[in-house]
Amino acid sequence: MSKVLEREDRQAKFLGELQALVKEIENSTEDLKVVAFMEYTAPPETVKPKVIKFSKVLELLRKLAERNDVQEGVSKVMFYSPTTGRSRGLTPSMMAGFQYIKPGVATKPHSHNMASIYLVVKGKGYSIIDGKRYDWEQGDVFVVPANAVHSHVNTGEEEAILFDVTDSGLLENLGVLEFKED
Repeated sequence: MSKVLEREDRQAKFLGELQALVKEIENSTEDLKVVAFMEYTAPPETVKPKVIKFSKVLELLRKLAERNDVQEGVSKVMFYSPTTGRSRGLTPSMMAGFQYIKPGVATKPHSHNMASIYLVVKGKGYSIIDGKRYDWEQGDVFVVPANAVHSHVNTGEEEAILFDVTDSGLLENLGVLEFKED
């Protein structure tokens, strides 16, 4: 019967007197780190629970929509935990954020290889996803599949706020995350 090993960092024990050779290997090329016996490296830091206050996020979204050079009337903020390192997600595989769209404004069509699940926090409108229209309003959930060309349109008289969760952390960890504007 197999047992799960308790991970602890034993690199100093394994490589202690071999540091000169390890440094020679690491310095022979860019961006290289040597470990001996991966099962004896420190486990990654644990992601900590958190609460993100919507009232402050909304204030930030509104201000960004007024003063950005990406697209007037639109803003987007994403959140990540520094403990996720390279993935830049709230967890090692997922990232979450909010998008703000002023009344009568449409986002630029774009695509990315991450899938997104949206919750409409406020407002009403529609999204064009791979050429098909999907109407939404407050409380609705919609999905944008990976690589689908999409844009969002606010048809209401008030701001539209979308909350989305993506698998970008996973793709970032794999080194394959990409974005395209159409």
